[in-house]
Amino acid sequence: MDWIGSLGAEDIGVDLGSSNVVIYIKNKGLVLPESSVVAMRHNSSDFVAYGTQAEEMEGRTPQGIYTIRPIKESAIIDYKSTAYLLNSIINQSYLKRVFFHPRLIICVPVGITGVQRRALLEAAFTMGARKTVLIEQPIASLIGTGINIENMEGAMVVDVGGGTASVSVVSTHGVVVSDFSRQAGLAMDQAIISYVRDKYKVEIGRKTAEIMKISLGTMWYIKEEQQFLEVCGSSLVTGLPVKITVTGQDVAESLYPLLENIFHKVRNVLQKTPPALLGDIREHGIMISGGAGQLKGLDRMITNLTGIPSYVVEHPLYVNAIGAGTVLEHMNILRDALQDLR
Repeated sequence: MDWIGSLGAEDIGVDLGSSNVVIYIKNKGLVLPESSVVAMRHNSSDFVAYGTQAEEMEGRTPQGIYTIRPIKESAIIDYKSTAYLLNSIINQSYLKRVFFHPRLIICVPVGITGVQRRALLEAAFTMGARKTVLIEQPIASLIGTGINIENMEGAMVVDVGGGTASVSVVSTHGVVVSDFSRQAGLAMDQAIISYVRDKYKVEIGRKTAEIMKISLGTMWYIKEEQQFLEVCGSSLVTGLPVKITVTGQDVAESLYPLLENIFHKVRNVLQKTPPALLGDIREHGIMISGGAGQLKGLDRMITNLTGIPSYVVEHPLYVNAIGAGTVLEHMNILRDALQDLR
């Protein structure tokens, strides 16, 4: 029966994030990421668009259509929408055939709850997966970097995504210590929006806030050199469109409370790490992954905080999916998590 279900199917690695979905198809490689957004009709609940196309509709949807993010803080809140999103991204990559029952490896946060785990498996089941394997994100990150984990005692991974920021110490036997914060990439965008609203009395959109975050980051704290960026928004006083000049200091100050929370998690995990692993962590450095992990100045701030060299891994947005894709080679011997639904 498994052979029959495999006709026309693929083995697929999935990094299901609050901001983006990245997939890796065996023997084909990475698929360009799509935003974790779907657009639906109010009356019929029919799906209209998904991914980047749906994200572009945020804040400007026509009457009768709304957008939702089915994954919030790395947890599925709408598994039907998640299944539609996954199906659509995968079908975009290759022609769907009569028999389509893929085998999936899905990256999950450390310490995922039973409810979150079940919602994830139900989404996989809804899209027709015949086998689903769950892999913890920090382990996928390490594998995705290409590091031979058999030759190292321990490693530290700081994964700053859209919904959560996780800090984990991993050994050859699995995750040893871990902590996470819900104040990550999307929360950073909202913090910038609130800061600009309070200081300049101007309302900006999330995409504008994201551009400010990417362009300016926290480098003001590192270099103490002022940088500027012109952005457009709506005046809260007149209601008319305006253009303002924001500074690197503005962005750094709006983000610092959230970054301070992440720094606290990093310090907390290091304090709980067994001494036998600390030497290896210092030797290999602290690895930073995730889309928001590319924030300018973040690596240097963590280095200054811990005294341990920190660096952003190659392809930080894709590294989890690459790790999951690498593990696809062992799919036949891995346990099927869908058995837990029965």
